[in-house]
Amino acid sequence: MTYNTPSTAYLKVLHDVLTYPDFLSAPRGQPIHECMYYQFSVAHPTSVPIETRDSERNLVIAEYTKAEFDLYARGCTTADDFAKASSFWDKLKNPDGTVNSAYGHLIWFDRSCGDPEMECPGSNHDLLAENFALRTPWEWARLALMEDKDSRQAIVKFHKRSHLWRGCKDQTCTMYLIFHIRDDALHLLARMRSNDVVLGLVYDMPFFISLQERMLRELRSKSYPHLDLGTYTHSADSMHLYDRNIPEVHKMLGDGYG
Repeated sequence: MTYNTPSTAYLKVLHDVLTYPDFLSAPRGQPIHECMYYQFSVAHPTSVPIETRDSERNLVIAEYTKAEFDLYARGCTTADDFAKASSFWDKLKNPDGTVNSAYGHLIWFDRSCGDPEMECPGSNHDLLAENFALRTPWEWARLALMEDKDSRQAIVKFHKRSHLWRGCKDQTCTMYLIFHIRDDALHLLARMRSNDVVLGLVYDMPFFISLQERMLRELRSKSYPHLDLGTYTHSADSMHLYDRNIPEVHKMLGDGYG
């Protein structure tokens, strides 16, 4: 399904997961309503905070959206920093006090992309390798689009093999983002392994769309001055609602939602 705005899409997702779940499961003994392999698109994406039909909840959403944007922009990685926005993060921290879902760090500060051995062949290999600068995932995605307007390789990857250890409480919910330019419009898809509609989607969507807007600005200034903003697509392997949050969802949907 394609919706005009992120807020319209969000209300429909809440309604679908609450009313038409594919499964009633209980990972880690916590009951949830769950829609599997759920996907939707937004025709006119914007990074403003999501609005529901609960004015009090909207204030919470706006405040936390702003706080999370700031944490990501600064590249914060510690649970102490994230806990200033929500104590929830204290429950997810690694033994060294960090969190894995530090999206800003993973996108803009983690220079893990590139290989001088592969990218600097030839007689000047040693000199090139010595001056070779590893890229961030963001830089890789932008470069892919700048080098090939029709690229299918503009990926920003979140989940890392280093997260896969027994007892890890913070497996990133986002697997990757992928940008595409088609018909002079920049489209974005976010692929999630797991998405909580109350504590995840409502904040993820504006942030990911802000990345789409940022990439658009950077590509316009560097390569494609006439590029437009395309659609935003969100795909979750498990879109779910914890049963304990059902009363809150009813408030956000308001009376008479259809």
